[in-house]
Amino acid sequence: MTDYTAQLSESLTLLGGGGDEVDWKAVEIEYGVRFPQDYIDFIANFGEGSIEETLWVSIPTVNTDPMKRRVDRLPEEVLEFPEANEWADPSAAEKYRLEDLLIWGETNEADVLAWITCGSAPEKWPLAVFSRSESTWSVHHCSMTEFLARLLRAEFDRCPISTKTLSGLTHPRFLHAREETRLKDLGINPWSRD
Repeated sequence: MTDYTAQLSESLTLLGGGGDEVDWKAVEIEYGVRFPQDYIDFIANFGEGSIEETLWVSIPTVNTDPMKRRVDRLPEEVLEFPEANEWADPSAAEKYRLEDLLIWGETNEADVLAWITCGSAPEKWPLAVFSRSESTWSVHHCSMTEFLARLLRAEFDRCPISTKTLSGLTHPRFLHAREETRLKDLGINPWSRD
């Protein structure tokens, strides 16, 4: 288990069961990339779901059902909009291409979290975060789990997403998608703090 995944395992309270089994060989073939080890560890421990009903983490799948959330590239129609290629640091637009983004998360404020899949070493991929409130992409040179750990500990100089509700939480919670569905089917609000 990677260091930041271990830190998240200690700080994130898992509500119900967690973790997903993914056929990593099959998804590598489907996506044409190898996934970062910290992300693989995160999915094994937590899986697909959300942190505080605010930030959603997706899993890769060979299922192309458009109604199912999954790790994915930006849609073609988004790539056609010049506004989609706005970067907080203008030099990033010269270094990175939107076609190389692989989305692994989103927020309830419509922010997008992605790897920039440049190079063959996924552990070195930078992250791109589209802040809906700023309408720009920012680049973060850290792993997915480091990003989440730093976000939850409020370690960024400026919050990289549109909401600050996750920054500095003492006891953040993670709820797996299947547990959320199970509870909702029982008429239980999984996010209530009884």
